[in-house]
Amino acid sequence: MLKKISTEQLVPGMYIADSGISRMENPYLYYAETDATVELINRILRNGFKEVFIDTERCRPGLIAEDTGFASALAGGGAYAVPDIPITVEMQAAKSTYSGALNQARTFMDSIRNGNTPELRQAEPLVDEMLQSLGRNPDALLSLCKLRTQDNYTYTHCINVAVLGIMFAKHLGFSASVQHATGMAGLFHDLGKSMVPLEILNAPRDLSADEFAVLREHPGMGYDLVKQISGLPPEVSLGVYDHHERSKGHGYPRGLSAGDISPAGRVLAVADVYDALSSRRPYKDAVMPHRVLGIMYQIRNKDFYPGYIEHFVRLLGIYPVGSVVELEDGRQGVVSGSNSAAPTRPKVLIMLAKDGTPLKPEEKDINLGECPPIQRCLPAGASPIDPAKAFNLE
Repeated sequence: MLKKISTEQLVPGMYIADSGISRMENPYLYYAETDATVELINRILRNGFKEVFIDTERCRPGLIAEDTGFASALAGGGAYAVPDIPITVEMQAAKSTYSGALNQARTFMDSIRNGNTPELRQAEPLVDEMLQSLGRNPDALLSLCKLRTQDNYTYTHCINVAVLGIMFAKHLGFSASVQHATGMAGLFHDLGKSMVPLEILNAPRDLSADEFAVLREHPGMGYDLVKQISGLPPEVSLGVYDHHERSKGHGYPRGLSAGDISPAGRVLAVADVYDALSSRRPYKDAVMPHRVLGIMYQIRNKDFYPGYIEHFVRLLGIYPVGSVVELEDGRQGVVSGSNSAAPTRPKVLIMLAKDGTPLKPEEKDINLGECPPIQRCLPAGASPIDPAKAFNLE
């Protein structure tokens, strides 16, 4: 069944039956008989389309045409806030902070696995450093979250969730104390996995029902550890406890619904899923960040607190820092800065000319919003560009 909708209502997974224009008259602007992807929705909006026809019977199950649309999640945001410190300057401090937090996470989790009780309060200064670095230039730590791929996922995931959790809590307008508690909870959110057998934790296959039941106990075990630490606000232990709870009550370990989940738990649920899907694991390749956001948007009403995914999309933009992209004019580069005022037009460090020739340092264009629009995000291996080298992270 065909239905005409506004392009602002397009959602990834809808099936575009007709763009309403003739292929003969406009072959390069013609869209029909195709699934709506994040890239295609962006292109349709850039080309000025106002309406399209969708086939409701061929849309992904569960999508509603009257939905506000993935595109609307990109609206608003106000003027772009220029960071206090350039990313190239802040990167050195961010690297030190990330490495320190990584060592701390490794120490905590290995200590628990060996039957010891770690001094978790030692993480407080590290979370303070995260807050300070994110305040100077959030893109530096954010890029490290996606480019530090050589380290063990178990540890890097804790750091990444803490960084994303702080950023998101700040974006949502939470107080500095809640931001700090969310960062602590993010750092500790998987401590309970230290008590899960390694053969279950690292299994390169689907878990059995019994194995998954053991894994589902890790939020509760982490909560029991953290709540014993005197002086920590209860929001920290509750964030650990609630990060796998889901808005419709089908999460674990307590099956809480949206209104009963702690603020830190709501925030960390988003950060945890985003980092898990966009990270490379022994048994799966990383999903490109812009595709992860599309996936999370599709399940937002079931899994996440109302409105949170829309805000998360605005925070990160369609092309998060560290993404390798190709512009419409054929040049390639790395996303080096976010743009809350126009999430589809981030700051891009151009690395390759149209013919693939590396550019000289003085030729690399990093002017926000002045580059041609992004044509597509390139998967790993599709470009000779190494984002880690671009940010001097080798």
